[in-house]
Amino acid sequence: MNSISPAQTAMNSARFAADSREAAGSRSLNQTSEQKQSQQSAFQDFVAGTFYKEMLKSLQKMHGKPAYVYGGHAEEIFQGQMDQQIAEDMAHSKGAAISDPLYKGYLQRSGRH
Repeated sequence: MNSISPAQTAMNSARFAADSREAAGSRSLNQTSEQKQSQQSAFQDFVAGTFYKEMLKSLQKMHGKPAYVYGGHAEEIFQGQMDQQIAEDMAHSKGAAISDPLYKGYLQRSGRH
C-alpha cells in the first residue's frame, strides 16, 4: 500500500521543520494535500470495498452448495477470506469509478471543497 500513515506524516513534519515562514507554508499545503489524498483513499477502500464484498457474497449465495464436491465449513471459511481479498483488490484497482462521485458529493455537502 502506497498511502502514508499519520505517524509517518507527523515524523516527516517534525524532521523537516524549517525556520522560514515560506517553507512552513508550503509544507502545510503539501501536508493538507497528503491528508486529503489519504482521506480519499480510505473513502474509496470503504465504499468500493463494501460494494464488492456484498456483490461477491450475493454471487456465492446464488449458486448454493455443490452436490458432490463440497469442503464443508473449511471451504466456507476459505471462500470468505478469498472473497475479502478479491473485494479489497478490486476496491484498490477499480474502486475510483464508484467512490469518486460519492466523495465529491460528500465534499460539496460538507463544504470542504
